[in-house]
Amino acid sequence: MNETEELRTAAKLMRERGHAATGGRWHHLCMGSEGCAVINDGHLRERKHVAFSGRKEWKADHADAQYIASMPPPVALAVAVLLDKIAWMGELDAEMLARVGCDEAIAIARAYLGTGSGESEG
Repeated sequence: MNETEELRTAAKLMRERGHAATGGRWHHLCMGSEGCAVINDGHLRERKHVAFSGRKEWKADHADAQYIASMPPPVALAVAVLLDKIAWMGELDAEMLARVGCDEAIAIARAYLGTGSGESEG
């Protein structure tokens, strides 16, 4: 798979998962010894648990919940648009992928696909 294909594949997967996930903004809620939950925004009756973390020590559970809550579907969908735009630029001009920002986008795609470390070389 070439770099533009990696970008497009990651973007497609992010979009599919983003649309399938619980919508809205997410928030973390820590409940002491009961662990931490990630819930979606909305009226109390409409809120849904997105994730639950309670198997580690409190600081790690809190950090996991806080991180998950910071990556709701709108974030994934925005990143997918970015990856698609960079893939489009790379299809127009292959040398474009050697420019600033493209290494980082490719690193994001590879990390998301599990094919790279997620760290850009730049």
